[in-house]
Amino acid sequence: MDETLPVVEVSGIFADEIVAGEVADALNRWFKWILSEEGGVPDMFEPLGVDGADWAWSVEDVDWTLGPHARALGPEVRVSVQTQETYRLLSGLLRQLGASSARIHRE
Repeated sequence: MDETLPVVEVSGIFADEIVAGEVADALNRWFKWILSEEGGVPDMFEPLGVDGADWAWSVEDVDWTLGPHARALGPEVRVSVQTQETYRLLSGLLRQLGASSARIHRE
């Protein structure tokens, strides 16, 4: 991991803890898929109403070397990632996935 990259936490508030859990699960599968670069785009976002093809990133599209981690805390989803730029796109993805609000916290 590049120790020079700041740790950023992106969070979003969802309708309830069930939706937040589904979003966190989908995000973690997506992070793993980006880093593995295996196969076609899985359908992790379609059940949440977002076309996964729009998020068919490769490892060259991100500035992290280790995948972020998403976790649900009640209706909130928090994603911690060491990044310079990609956090902005993650915030937009949380909104597309149904977050009523998204926040960015820098360490």
